[in-house]
Amino acid sequence: MADLTEKLAIMLRQEQGVYRVDDYLNPKCHEPVEIDGLIEGGRDSKVEVCAPFPSIPFTASHSLVLVEEDWRSDIAAWSYEVADAFGYDREIVAVSISYLDRFLCVINVDEKLFQLASMTSLYLACKLYGDKKLGMASLLRLAGGLFTEDHMIKMEKGILT
Repeated sequence: MADLTEKLAIMLRQEQGVYRVDDYLNPKCHEPVEIDGLIEGGRDSKVEVCAPFPSIPFTASHSLVLVEEDWRSDIAAWSYEVADAFGYDREIVAVSISYLDRFLCVINVDEKLFQLASMTSLYLACKLYGDKKLGMASLLRLAGGLFTEDHMIKMEKGILT
């Protein structure tokens, strides 16, 4: 019994320490990312986010907002569908959501960047922990042409940073 109590105490310390993830769904958690002076021109003009990761182009019509709770549950459901379709263990999704959560504690994203970060997190988890390779091209096809390989590569570097 003492062994179990000790293990639980260690797990609680880890959750409050190295495994701690801030509540990025709480509006008080983040201050907005500064993008003053970067948005020029009309709705379709390309700009780059000034953020602590390699620039990801997006259109000026996508403003940076806090992640909404339903985005996270929708992307988790989608990730489980993808994992099942490609024959991955469902624990891969837990790893990818952990990557996503940690990334979102550091940077604010719009809905489009959230989708890219989610896809890229799943790609990374499959790449690092999967027993078979999930190609970037496969995920990009599932996204319906919203992103390019260059977008995913830049986001992968950003998440790893």
